[in-house]
Amino acid sequence: MSPIIVATDLKPESDLALTRASAIARELDAPLIVMHTVDDQLPLLARDSVCKKTRRLLEDQLSRCAPDRSVHTQLIVSPGRVTESTLRLVSEERAQLLVLGKHHQRSPERVVNTTAERVSRLSCAPVLTVSTAGGKYQSALLALDFSACASEALRCAARLLDGGKLHALHVCNPPLAKRLAGPAVQQAYIDEQSEMLDYLLKDELETLKLIGTTAPQIELQITSGEIREQFDQAIGQLAPDFVALGSHSRDGLTQALRGSLAHALLRDSPCDVLIAH
Repeated sequence: MSPIIVATDLKPESDLALTRASAIARELDAPLIVMHTVDDQLPLLARDSVCKKTRRLLEDQLSRCAPDRSVHTQLIVSPGRVTESTLRLVSEERAQLLVLGKHHQRSPERVVNTTAERVSRLSCAPVLTVSTAGGKYQSALLALDFSACASEALRCAARLLDGGKLHALHVCNPPLAKRLAGPAVQQAYIDEQSEMLDYLLKDELETLKLIGTTAPQIELQITSGEIREQFDQAIGQLAPDFVALGSHSRDGLTQALRGSLAHALLRDSPCDVLIAH
C-alpha cells in the first residue's frame, strides 16, 4: 500500500504531525515514512555528523510521539532543500498522504511562500497540515464545487473520517446576468446547482464503494455570499476536526480557496487542513 509520509523539522509543532500521521497509518494499515532534510550546503564531514545526530533525534521523537510499533515505519534523513526533497520523496514513493506540522502561528505574514505553502501547492499527493491534538477524526468541512480536485478532497476526507460526518459546503453566487433577471431566475439557477451537486455526490458515493472506502455521513449546504465569510461561519458553527479543500483548478471557487482562504487556513485555522489535488 502507498505510504503515509510525515515531514518533521524536530520542532514541537511536528510532534503533533507525527502523532497524527502514525494514527492515520495505523487506521489505514499503511506504512509510515518519517523524513527530515539536512542542509546540503554544509561541508561533507559536518553534514554526515548532522545526519547521524538527526537520525537519533528522529528515533527519540518517534518513540515519544508514535510509540505504537505495529506501524511499519521507515526513517529517512537526507541532505537537500526541504521543499524539493519532500516533493521528490512524495512522488517517488507514490504517497497517499503527506502530513506536515503547522508553523508561524504568530507571524501571519510569513505563511506566504513558506515550506508548508509551497509543498501544499505543488505536492502530487494530498497534504494534511496538523495544528491540533486529538483522537480519531469524527467530522470535516469540505469545500465542494464541480472540480476534479474537490472530488479528490472528498475521497481523501472520507478515508480519514472512516464513516464520520462530512459537511459539504458549496458557495453559489449566480452570474450577474441572472442576478439582474430577478429573484425567480436566481432561485432557478441555485436549484439547478443543487440538483447537479446531488448527482455529483451520488457518483462520489458510488466511487467510494468501488474503491472500498467507507462512505461518510454527508450533509450538503448551499449558500451564497463572500466565500471567506461563509467558510468562517461554517467553521465556527460546526467546529470540524479538519477542513478539506481542492487546489489547482480553474473553477472560480477553487481559485479563491487556493488563494486567500487557503492561506488564511494554513496560518490561522482552529483545526487541521487537508489540501487535495
